[in-house]
Amino acid sequence: MRVEEINDYGEFLALEKDWRNLLQKSEHTVFLTWEWLSTWWKHYGKDKKLLLLLVKENNEILGIAPLMYSVYRMFGLRIGKVEFIGSPHSDYNDFILAKKKLECIKLFVNYLFNHPEKWECIDLMDIPETSKNIAFLRELSKRTEKFHKCPYIPLPKSYEEFLARLSSNQRRYIKKNLRKLEKAFEVEVTECVEPHFINEGMAWLFKLHQKRWESKGFEGAFSDEKFRSFHLDIAHIFSQKGWLGLFLLKLSGTPVAADYGFRYQSKYYAYLPGFDPKYSKYSVGNMLRAYLIRKFISEGLREFDFMRGAEEYKKRWRAVARWNYRVIIIRNGLTAKIRHWLYNQYWQQASKLKYLMKIK
Repeated sequence: MRVEEINDYGEFLALEKDWRNLLQKSEHTVFLTWEWLSTWWKHYGKDKKLLLLLVKENNEILGIAPLMYSVYRMFGLRIGKVEFIGSPHSDYNDFILAKKKLECIKLFVNYLFNHPEKWECIDLMDIPETSKNIAFLRELSKRTEKFHKCPYIPLPKSYEEFLARLSSNQRRYIKKNLRKLEKAFEVEVTECVEPHFINEGMAWLFKLHQKRWESKGFEGAFSDEKFRSFHLDIAHIFSQKGWLGLFLLKLSGTPVAADYGFRYQSKYYAYLPGFDPKYSKYSVGNMLRAYLIRKFISEGLREFDFMRGAEEYKKRWRAVARWNYRVIIIRNGLTAKIRHWLYNQYWQQASKLKYLMKIK
């Protein structure tokens, strides 16, 4: 078994077929697909170094470590980190391993410790608790911690069974607001996943998401042009694969709420919503969500994943809590430990002032 390192974007793109073959043999999420990570690197990789590691045995790829090397500067200090490609925009990160998992992870970590790049820590954020790799990483790290709560709804076989799980107050809330909407407006839900609808649908998502958060005094995730460009690119790519979820709730022809996510392996990953606060008295965001849950149950999906964030509205849907973990491996030496401590203090303070991952 040996480790092979890829630093070139062109070589990353050339891995498409092998990457997909390996995914079929391993547990993974939509955020580990070649489509998601290669597109993310196209938009965000400029100021980072690609550190894509493969474990091979007899020319067979047993594992992929989708990593990058990033440099942060604060208080006049330079801090080098090895982290997952896609951070912080991927809700779930992990290694892609088909077999000999512990051996592969040990090879990856040992390789990094002998790497010439001056990194202070390997900072692996948002590994889902369902990943078996966490147990292997605990053997190599002195710091493994719960990081983000990720609520999800296990979807039953019928919508009636789903409603029965909710509190009586939540059931009344849904029925009451649906009646109010249907009495006041002509209600329509549009799915914008065909190529000729995507640009318009995404434009409405951007607009409605921004309206919601700007009304609260926040910038909103889509205030960033690079973030908009990345997701517009992803929407078109995922549409071709049948993975895109992009929905608009229209009241008398006017879009008032949007939901953007991904259908993948019998799950719906709810990435970002938006709604016009002018219609908040009708709970348009939740009414669109109720429609989507009903739709996904009818299609046989088994999970509605709210992903990162413990927002109050998720509890009303009787979402079950899951955790993402963070694994940190600090390089030997006092300087590396001090620099990592300073970085961690800065990150914790910054996260209190601003949503670092994304505004939901």
